[in-house]
Amino acid sequence: MNTNVDQFTQWLDEHNGQTLSIQKGEHETGSKDVLDIDLISLELQSVEVRSANQNTQDDYLPSEEVILYGEGYIHGDETRTPLPDNYFEIPLDESFKFHSDGNEIKIETEKALYRISTN
Repeated sequence: MNTNVDQFTQWLDEHNGQTLSIQKGEHETGSKDVLDIDLISLELQSVEVRSANQNTQDDYLPSEEVILYGEGYIHGDETRTPLPDNYFEIPLDESFKFHSDGNEIKIETEKALYRISTN
């Protein structure tokens, strides 16, 4: 596991039991422009880091992913829909960057930008 992943999971462990606000912005392919923004709230119960099978040749699979377990909701226009499986996945790739600013962290990958904060 690299240092950024360690720092990321340590931050999450410190906020276990708290409600997290997650803002996910998907990048346009080959660009840093954000196409779509999803808003999620999740009461964090546990964290798992899962490594992909290195023998795969599928470029769509991440090298690692961080899975946040807990009851959560996707927030839409005046609606709130439960997460289907009580977890939220953050796929990580070689371009993964982590920045912490106290009660907020920023995660950037090739495909998305995540802002996670405590309520």
